[in-house]
Amino acid sequence: MNDEKRLTIHFNNGTTMPVVFPTQIKNSLGALLEATKRILESDKLVIQTEGKVLIVPWASVKHIEVFGVPASALPLGAIKGAQVVTTASPA
Repeated sequence: MNDEKRLTIHFNNGTTMPVVFPTQIKNSLGALLEATKRILESDKLVIQTEGKVLIVPWASVKHIEVFGVPASALPLGAIKGAQVVTTASPA
C-alpha cells in the first residue's frame, strides 16, 4: 500500500516547493485532527528532510496544496467537496 503524501507550497514570490513524505499519523483520526490544528495555529511549517530541517514562515506562503488528506481530518468549518473553477462560467 502506498502511504506517500504530497504537498506543494506556493510562496508569495511566485515560486513553489513540492514535497513528498510518508503518512505521519496512522489509524488515529483524533491524533490527525490535533496535528492538523497545531500546524494551522503555528506561525511556521517545519519539514525535516534529508538530514536537515526546513522552517517555512507562514508569512511567506501564499497557499499550500496538500494531496492525500481525508476529509475527516479537516478542521471544523472547512469546506468539503469543493471544486476550484479556473474559468469564468456564463451567468
